[in-house]
Amino acid sequence: MPSVSVIVVNYNVKYYVEQCLNSVIRSIPDAQVIVVDNASKDGSVDFLKQRFPGVNIIANEKNVGFGSANNMALAQAQGQYVLFLNPDTVVAEETIPHCVKYMEKNPHTGAIGVKMLYADGCFALESRRSLPTPSVAFWHMTGLGRIFPKSKVFARYHLTYEDPCRECAIDVVSGAFMFIRKSVLDMIGGFDESFFMYGEDIDLSYRIINAGFSNAYLPVPIIHYKGESTVKTSYSYAKVFYDAMLIFFNKHFRRSAKLITPLVWLVVYIKKIGTFIRENLIRRRKMTGLKAACLYLGREESFRQAAGLIVNSTIMSSPIFIPCINTVPADISLDNIGTVVFDTGAFSYDTILEWIHSMYASGCCITLGLHSINTGKLITDIEVL
Repeated sequence: MPSVSVIVVNYNVKYYVEQCLNSVIRSIPDAQVIVVDNASKDGSVDFLKQRFPGVNIIANEKNVGFGSANNMALAQAQGQYVLFLNPDTVVAEETIPHCVKYMEKNPHTGAIGVKMLYADGCFALESRRSLPTPSVAFWHMTGLGRIFPKSKVFARYHLTYEDPCRECAIDVVSGAFMFIRKSVLDMIGGFDESFFMYGEDIDLSYRIINAGFSNAYLPVPIIHYKGESTVKTSYSYAKVFYDAMLIFFNKHFRRSAKLITPLVWLVVYIKKIGTFIRENLIRRRKMTGLKAACLYLGREESFRQAAGLIVNSTIMSSPIFIPCINTVPADISLDNIGTVVFDTGAFSYDTILEWIHSMYASGCCITLGLHSINTGKLITDIEVL
């Protein structure tokens, strides 16, 4: 298989990075893996060096931002392909090899994005995006794309009129999982470092297209915990996110869209405030909800360790154990179950991700927990135990 360099930027989420790297190693054991630590305060560097001696770790003395950190690692990347991967992700075993095979068969493809799932199995809309031209961004920010998700005019931002189970061409590849030809990066350069965080993936995707390549979406899965390395309830998050949109607009469209520039600024300001309020309400609702019963699937020795961890959970209680390995029993009851925890030593990530997505599609309202007896940690989208 052609060589792959995997680049992960970490900021104070060492346990998520550990889980992410464990899944990467399963998916492509011979990958060159580079972790850039942006001056974490949680002991990430020593923690990761001890657990992954084969991983190249770059330790920054200050937080230089997402794009700059990735560019540091890119300078050391030796693979034919480069995967920029968020630390709060879990990849299935099939995911990276599938991307390699697709690239080998499609030499004009510059970058690939994949089917991202949230911890409840919900399909993440940012898996597929169009270029946020002034008109596309305007229809998205006004909410008309959500009201008319099948409209090819109003819903172009997230391409919700496309089937998420089918391959398709896209403009923008999410920075959470960007699989790119190294030769293309050598041609156009890495991330624009004027973006501190957010927006740099849109800019890089656009430059790939302008260089004559296409970007593709493949329906192979990953879990994305969605922003565990950022404090999304702070106003600074909303400000950085939407200011990045303005940087992109000013860089690529301001001259050609002078008449609507004041309107773009107004809409972005309103979205900053709205995002700040919404994220605080969502987080508060999650954290103040009643504890729900937890179902554990895996080996008995793993369950004994996990049961001791669940005692300290803010969202789980009353763990129920079903012994099984790599196959989920078809007749299990999920009544009154809030979280289903998988023993990652007993199940492939392929099986786990396929199951949680199928449960969401069937209307089950549950969230995913992943437990490793080797690391002694149980991770959900809310907490690390």
